[in-house]
Amino acid sequence: MTRLFIGLYIGVLAVLFAAWYIHGIVLTQRSEADLARVIETAHGGGARLVASELDAAPPESQVQTLNRLRERFDYPVSIIARTDLPSGIQRRLATGADVSYFSPREKAFVVVAILSNKSEVVRLGPFPNYELIEIENSIGGWLRLASVKLESVSLENRTAVLEEIQQKFEFPIEMAKRRELPSGTQERLGKGTEVVFFRQGDDRWFAATPLTGGTEVVRCGPFPSFERIEQKAAATTLAFVLLPVALAIALLLRPVVLQLRRVEHAAKSIAEGDLSARVDEHRVRAAKPLAEAFNNMANRTETVVRTQRELLQAVSHELRTPLSRMRFAIDLIETAHDDAERKQRLESLDAATEELDGLVGELLSYVQMETAEPHLNCEDIALDQTLGVLLPKYEGLYPEVEFRADDNPAETLVSADRSAFQRAIGNLVSNAGRFAKSRVTVTAESNGKSISINVDDDGKGIAEADRQRVFEPFVRLDDDANGQGAGLGLALVRRIVSRHGGSVEVQTSPLGGCRITTIWPKPAALEAE
Repeated sequence: MTRLFIGLYIGVLAVLFAAWYIHGIVLTQRSEADLARVIETAHGGGARLVASELDAAPPESQVQTLNRLRERFDYPVSIIARTDLPSGIQRRLATGADVSYFSPREKAFVVVAILSNKSEVVRLGPFPNYELIEIENSIGGWLRLASVKLESVSLENRTAVLEEIQQKFEFPIEMAKRRELPSGTQERLGKGTEVVFFRQGDDRWFAATPLTGGTEVVRCGPFPSFERIEQKAAATTLAFVLLPVALAIALLLRPVVLQLRRVEHAAKSIAEGDLSARVDEHRVRAAKPLAEAFNNMANRTETVVRTQRELLQAVSHELRTPLSRMRFAIDLIETAHDDAERKQRLESLDAATEELDGLVGELLSYVQMETAEPHLNCEDIALDQTLGVLLPKYEGLYPEVEFRADDNPAETLVSADRSAFQRAIGNLVSNAGRFAKSRVTVTAESNGKSISINVDDDGKGIAEADRQRVFEPFVRLDDDANGQGAGLGLALVRRIVSRHGGSVEVQTSPLGGCRITTIWPKPAALEAE
């Protein structure tokens, strides 16, 4: 799962980097486009005005006209061939634009207007980009040119000339009274400044130059202003970024969703009663820890449910026999004729009670062993000590059977939980004593890191077809001795041995009956032997 999240984080970082990169490109392009709009709008009219002056001059006096115009500008004015312009500007003029701008170097720009011969352009600039005094200087030339044209005609003709000039500009050109200007602008014009660039109203910019007489000015504006492109750029960026982000997230999460859907289907199957449903861990590699945890939970759930069902089956079937005998024995006690008969029936009741107690003990042990987490307190156990406790017990229960241990059991040591080990070996010896004719033997063999303990009897043995089935809970073979037990003895043995990391197997005994072999771990100190 960690690798999955690392991959997801790397993907998100890649998407964020792409968003940053796209935002930078969009912001740059929008800034350049807005700069072009402002400059061409602000200076295009002046460039057209200069171009009209040059076009109106005879070819032989065009140079003199150009020199005269230069005197009115604080920056260069020149005529150049269209082929000398950058290729992008040439293409734009070829599409029908009469003015354009470009930056020949950083923090400077040039405005060009095409002449009537279509092969040349008038070039204004380069202008610096862009302080207040530099703005005044850059617009001063064509604003003074407009004022000269107005002063060169009579008062009644100024309106017509003003309309002619207005056609060359994309913002208003008008005559106004000086007193209508802001006080600071009036003060600068009174001190002799020819062109003033000023702000008036809601952040709108204008320019003014005085006409002869001092009471009127030529005012142009409001000039185009730069847009607040941050918001527009952000919106455009979102439009370009959200789609790839959504696609990237979908691609990143799709395998996760598919894998989690497999877990979901398995969970639904278990909820519908199919306790064998599991998640294929090989098909959910990115979510493999989750699949392993789910499968472990499913195994535990299946075990608990199966155990509960088996326990209910045992309670409903296995406990009825001893309870019926106990009830029958109680009824018989009341009809006893003398003390001897009453004693005999009390002994029968006691035997049924012991049988019931043993059966309940087996059921509880199996349930605990099957459902609880293993808590094994392993220690080094000598086989001879365990057999020294167990064999005398079963010799008393089965007096007709001879119980014999290995010749050298004291040399056999196993690493196991003492109570669990005694329970497993005890179940095997008890089971062998119940089915043996006359003899039961317990032997041990060392096999590298493990110890094999064999329990043999000379009974009828177990058919090969039943050798795996006998380890299932509540399974008793047809020839089980008098139907005793709940069929949990060997199931407990297999559970105990498997929790110690060993195995159990049914074979044919050299004595002619059954041999059950269990494999136990050897103490760490003896593993190298």
